[in-house]
Amino acid sequence: MAELFIPKIIDVLGDVAVKQLGEKVNLVMGVEEEVANISSKLATIEKVLHDAERRRLKDRSVGIWLEKLEDITYEMDDVLDEWNFMIHRAKNEGTNQNARMQPTLRNKVRSFIPSLCSCLKQVPVRSDIAQKIKKINGQLELTLKEADQFKFISTGGIPDSQDFQRIMTTSIIDESEVYGRAADMEKVLDQILSKSSSQGRDGVQIISVVGAGGSGKTTLAQLLFNNDKVQNHFELRNWICVSDPFDQKRVAKAILENAGKSSHEAELDPLIRRIKETFFGKRFLLVLDDVWTEDDSKWKPFQYALKDGALGSVILVTTRSHRVATVVGSTDTHDLGMISHSDCWRIMQRIAFAKKSGDLYKKVERIGQKIAEKCKGLPLAAKTMGSLLRFKDTVQQWQNVLDSEIWQLEEAAVELFPHLYLSYNELSPELKRCFSYCAVFPKDHDIVIEELIRLWIVQGYVRPNRRGERLELVGREYFNNLAMPSFFQEVREEYEVTRCKMHDIVHDFAQSLTKNECHALDGTRRNSSSETARHLTSLEGTKQEMFSSRVVDFGRLRSFLTFPGGRVVPQNLFCSLKCVRTLALCDCELAEIPAEIGRLIHLRHLDLSDNPFMTLPEAICDLYYLEILDISFCKKLSCLPQRIEGLVHLRHLFNHVALELRQIPQGLGKLTSLCSLTRFIVSSNSNVLATLKDLNQLERLDVYIDEEVDFRSAELEKKVNMREMNLYFSFLTHFIETPSCIETMEPPPNLERLRLDDCPGAQLPSWLVTRSHANNLTRLIIASPCNISSLSTLWKLSSLEELVLEEAEKLECLGKEFFGVTKALHENSLDALDTLSNSESSSSAEAVAFPNLRKLHFYTFHNWTNWEDLSEDDEEVVVSIMPSLEELEIYDCEKLEILPRRILGRISSLKKLDIWHCSKLGDRYSDKTGDDWKQISHIPQVHISN
Repeated sequence: MAELFIPKIIDVLGDVAVKQLGEKVNLVMGVEEEVANISSKLATIEKVLHDAERRRLKDRSVGIWLEKLEDITYEMDDVLDEWNFMIHRAKNEGTNQNARMQPTLRNKVRSFIPSLCSCLKQVPVRSDIAQKIKKINGQLELTLKEADQFKFISTGGIPDSQDFQRIMTTSIIDESEVYGRAADMEKVLDQILSKSSSQGRDGVQIISVVGAGGSGKTTLAQLLFNNDKVQNHFELRNWICVSDPFDQKRVAKAILENAGKSSHEAELDPLIRRIKETFFGKRFLLVLDDVWTEDDSKWKPFQYALKDGALGSVILVTTRSHRVATVVGSTDTHDLGMISHSDCWRIMQRIAFAKKSGDLYKKVERIGQKIAEKCKGLPLAAKTMGSLLRFKDTVQQWQNVLDSEIWQLEEAAVELFPHLYLSYNELSPELKRCFSYCAVFPKDHDIVIEELIRLWIVQGYVRPNRRGERLELVGREYFNNLAMPSFFQEVREEYEVTRCKMHDIVHDFAQSLTKNECHALDGTRRNSSSETARHLTSLEGTKQEMFSSRVVDFGRLRSFLTFPGGRVVPQNLFCSLKCVRTLALCDCELAEIPAEIGRLIHLRHLDLSDNPFMTLPEAICDLYYLEILDISFCKKLSCLPQRIEGLVHLRHLFNHVALELRQIPQGLGKLTSLCSLTRFIVSSNSNVLATLKDLNQLERLDVYIDEEVDFRSAELEKKVNMREMNLYFSFLTHFIETPSCIETMEPPPNLERLRLDDCPGAQLPSWLVTRSHANNLTRLIIASPCNISSLSTLWKLSSLEELVLEEAEKLECLGKEFFGVTKALHENSLDALDTLSNSESSSSAEAVAFPNLRKLHFYTFHNWTNWEDLSEDDEEVVVSIMPSLEELEIYDCEKLEILPRRILGRISSLKKLDIWHCSKLGDRYSDKTGDDWKQISHIPQVHISN
């Protein structure tokens, strides 16, 4: 924590001091001297932090020293917040006072009294800030003295150290001890021995097995290496444990020695040349186990030396990181998943009952199976738990293991966590903190990735590489870097939201790293010793009495989060949270938000979604640092605070499904940092769209249109940061004879995702497929279109990756012009064929129908009976239709009778066909027999459900 925050504090400290001097607000006397003293001490401490963090897990006294330092950094961060806020408030009070002054003697005299009062009010504030600065200076002085006893090594002088030794692997294995890897074995063995590897491809194939620490990558590689078919297939087999660091000379010598060649050369170049000579023209299998380096320059010499092996040669790489798999140039990647609970139980049985009687087995079998479930399919966890249970001889001892969190079982943690710590130790301070913060989530929680990134941002964990860089983009890069070594799993998109999970053992590891900071309260009071907590989670079963002052010190909390079931809100919560940055009270049945919320001056993220309150207090506008306000699904909320312009740092206003919220205060137009606005009501005879004029940082905008309006006042064309826009038209707009609002709108130039709901008129807006806007659009949703024929030009959208069509009530026949098959194509067939056959030409993307479309969805087309297929003449002209399509979904289209076999036959990339609630299609295809089924049987995944 300190390793992340100290550089930030040094930067902010200087900025606030400069701001105080610039604004001529004297809150801290001798500010330059105080700042210099603190900055100097922090810079000295910063140099030893890397060594201190390295030693904290093995030296408890170092851990205690770091905890004290972290408390100081938290306090310093809070003081800087207060200091900056006071400068802002003093400046505003001065500005407002000057605006009220008039150049008359009477007004000058009158204005003197409040001015004097204001100065008197600031005396204790100045003293308070100054005293806190002085106190922190003293604490840092003491911390520096205490550091002397540890003899920390300064940055730059730290020797290579393996606090958690990497285990050197060999190719030897006892196959009888392996469970649950038969399918993985068969699949990778087929990749190694397949004809495509041995005949059809040029060069050496590189197959990477990617998985989390302890998932069995090395075991799978050992099984493959010793397989009889593999031994007979390759002329030369070579096993190298690479590990970290990637020592080029050590690896090169090991490759040569394993191939029976001496390696006395001292330099890398002759070693690489000898490898090239040794492997030239031979069919070889080289296993590189446990590869970590992402530096392709270290890999390139080996890639060059091995490229001349005989056809069918394979390099098999095991790694925790997809980035490594990319760096080594993998031709195939196998993601190693988890094994079944029953296989975990088999592993545990073999180890735990190696020297025990059968009587104990009968008594503890059910308990053991439940413990196996806690391993969540991780083979290493099963082995570790088996080793732990080997020494447990009573039913109660087994029950105690079942009732404990793995991270609380010291014997288990000693074996499990070093494997995870190896990956953790490779991370930057920012990534370490982002990962460990995930301990605030319940186990097996579906994490929304965008929400996670926003939580990181408001806690100050995301630092831009350069000034002005979007924090959300940096945060997404952080997430990707954590997903690469499998800290996150099951990354998927559902209903336009990207989600992920953490493996339970990985979550336990995060809890072990934050056991003094992240705490959870639930019905069992587990993990409820929370006096020192900085982040508190309320889970299902939490009761009011569990929030007593003896259990929770609310004054220290920087996060307070409730999750489904944890709806209890502590009494006097809003009066107690002095330092909170994140306050999430979703679905807590809050009928009123108290004015005391305005005192939470450090608050950045406020989630009040899905609550029944009707108003928000004006005091909420005093939250100077607030960046995120979530009032979505607050269906009784009727208005926003009038002083909303006070939220000068607000970046995200999530107010979708706040159905009664129809009035937008004018002050909203002054929130120029706003990036997300998810419900903006536009009625006729008003100029409310002009409120959007200066909001040029907007990235997502949802607009609800009641009647004909003029979009020009919103100046959408200037919103260069806008990536997503959703337009919902009321049915009233369809009574307008010539609706022009949508046609005259000039859309944002870089729009990527667009939804048009109940769009008025017989045609879609012409700008939708013009070259300037079509080049960026990747997702398009069109709901309730009046005339499906107006969609006939959509095939020209060259960048479109996902198309969703909903509720086209008037559609009876989907014509082949939807796929770009037009009269013009036939009339110019020769020219069209020339264009389509040249995939490199700039015009080919215009001639191919939906060239980049990956997902196509048809939802609720109640009158759709006919999907027009290609004719024989069309087949002679049409070269390509949707060449990238992978998923086709048809939902609730009850009258559609048959699928277009010629069109589907042209889409060779199709991997998934889902048909839901389509009775006639279900009757035709669900028995999976006959000619109709043969037309779609080539698609790998077909799911049909009535």
